[in-house]
Amino acid sequence: MHSIKYHSTKIITLNNTKFIPHKLHQLPKNYEEIPMSEQFHHKGFCYISSDELEWNKDKEARLTSNHVLGGLMTR
Repeated sequence: MHSIKYHSTKIITLNNTKFIPHKLHQLPKNYEEIPMSEQFHHKGFCYISSDELEWNKDKEARLTSNHVLGGLMTR
């Protein structure tokens, strides 16, 4: 059975793997190299496994879905 956890910043945890949301214009440069098994699409976002990205706690602390803040919405 799969366990799904939703976070306030739209990060989804599925079976102890974090998936980071990206809009189409925010996809990483190496997007073509990421296997399809490490990503999925849901509600207009492309979720990519944090194992495939250079993801750490510092980036997670800066992630926000508030578009008014502008520069803080970095990945």
